[in-house]
Amino acid sequence: MKLASQLQQLNPHWDGDRLFMETRKIVGAEIQAITYREFLPKILGSTFAKTIGQYHGYDPNIDPTLVNEFNSAAFRFGHGMIQEIYPRLDQNFNNISLGSFSFFEGTLHNDRLIFGGGIDPILRGMMILPVRRSQRLTTAVTENLFGNTDLGTINIQRGRDHGLPSYTRFRQFCGLSTATTFDHVCFFYQFDLKYKVDLFVGGLLEDPVQEGFVGPTFACIIGPQFQRTRDGDRFYYENPGIFTHAQLKEIRKISFSRLLCDNGDNINHVPREAFRIGELTSCTQIPQMDLTKWKE
Repeated sequence: MKLASQLQQLNPHWDGDRLFMETRKIVGAEIQAITYREFLPKILGSTFAKTIGQYHGYDPNIDPTLVNEFNSAAFRFGHGMIQEIYPRLDQNFNNISLGSFSFFEGTLHNDRLIFGGGIDPILRGMMILPVRRSQRLTTAVTENLFGNTDLGTINIQRGRDHGLPSYTRFRQFCGLSTATTFDHVCFFYQFDLKYKVDLFVGGLLEDPVQEGFVGPTFACIIGPQFQRTRDGDRFYYENPGIFTHAQLKEIRKISFSRLLCDNGDNINHVPREAFRIGELTSCTQIPQMDLTKWKE
């Protein structure tokens, strides 16, 4: 609403449809910019340049369809990063009187969050909470989320229902050495891994690539998928003709930190890089877009 209201002030002659379409176009560009500039480099680490690389324009011969192994296994790595407890902090980054909240409360009883402190304390808590490595699922999703079952087993069963090849098959597909013992991941037991380990399990247990959060097998699946999703999208924000040069220059200023500043109820300080824990910076120091470039 904030973005749409600003555009309406700049262009009062725009009707509702035009206002909606222009706002959606900018929001989509912001999501793409943050995903490819901030999020994916942190997830893929040293493999980002090889698996995704620089943008060279739209290619109509690329199929951006999501592959099954991405949907059903690799991009579910984030389930292992879920934490049981999340702090809630006030404007001075001290705990609020209502205290922290559990993942279970936040997902199944989210009215307690909205009417019990609001969203800002949650956002501040996440700014200073270290990320959790994704190699083991917490009890928040294995015991408390779905009653008698758990998110891990659902992911495993989904992979089997979808007929995904085994973990070792995907290592071969990615040109990686074949895993024959759990020493190739992070366990110490000997086991016949040739065909028996599910992709979700094996991929989750791998040590992460340098400066990243997923192992080489998941990086091999996630990186090329996002490359195809970008290069096969004629509406990707950097594709010539989508935005003017002046507008594109403004969109490149956007950051997730800026979005937190603009959309929180009373967020005044954020990390300069939202996906890293660092010294807090005043929102007045975080670059923002100049929407006058959209004035007609």
